[in-house]
Amino acid sequence: MFTNKTSLIIPTKNRSDEIIKLIHRLNNLNINFQDFLIIDSSDIEHSIKISAECKKQNIKYFKTKPSTSFQRNFGLSKVGNSEYVMFMDDDVILLDDTFLKMDTCIEKLKEKNISGFGFNQIENRKKNIIENFKSSKLFGFFNIYPSEPGKIAKSGWQSKILDLKEDIWADWLFTTICIYRYSDIKNLNFDESFGIYSYLEDLDFSLNLKYLNKKIYISSEAKFFHPINIDRSSFQFGITEVRNRYKIVKKYKLSLQLFIAGLLIRFLISFLKSLAFNKKYFLRCVGNIYCIFTRQWKK
Repeated sequence: MFTNKTSLIIPTKNRSDEIIKLIHRLNNLNINFQDFLIIDSSDIEHSIKISAECKKQNIKYFKTKPSTSFQRNFGLSKVGNSEYVMFMDDDVILLDDTFLKMDTCIEKLKEKNISGFGFNQIENRKKNIIENFKSSKLFGFFNIYPSEPGKIAKSGWQSKILDLKEDIWADWLFTTICIYRYSDIKNLNFDESFGIYSYLEDLDFSLNLKYLNKKIYISSEAKFFHPINIDRSSFQFGITEVRNRYKIVKKYKLSLQLFIAGLLIRFLISFLKSLAFNKKYFLRCVGNIYCIFTRQWKK
């Protein structure tokens, strides 16, 4: 299996129960990696539990400062001669055949020289009116929001990768769970200026490959669940999402005009969500506006 040639890197913080559960799940599935690295930035009570489990399971354990970008970069610095590097969050839920399906996919496409492989996140939910509005072909035509999954528009806004019915060629991979050919990324780094939470770090990292004309492929059959969602309704997140996406637009010379158009749509969506679904999204709207008018996005 491809995992025998793979270094698995899992950054974690204060989720000792989740990471230990995931370790046991991998053991139950008889999945073995060439290297298994856990990069931990937890508080002491969680670190004690995680490090003890790693010692018991012969997993390489490292303690670092908190920042998912820094933790992933630290993990990459410890990779030896693996053919693949796999990133995984500490709270993913794997199906019995998730790795078998991905192994079949990689084996089928091994002559295609693909740099990145992605998995299919399953939510089994219908899109609401706002999501349908955002992914309409009209916005895809004007390159504001992509109408197809896994794509990046000239505005710097990307489409989600969820509930796929068929395999796709993609522009980006989420680091929730993904695989990269190590030789293609060994000289790349995750951008640590994106903050501790590192929102959009995976989009930025993927664009490195896109501009190097490297291929990314998503397997619809290699499925997983990711039920724990980070709250993105705060004032601070409203600032972060504008600032980090502008960094991407500037770095890769995307369209500033289309970015601003997408930003206005993003603000409208957050505002509608605050009215229709969750009043906390209003704070995110305020964060968007504050970031724009104080020019925080250019700092």
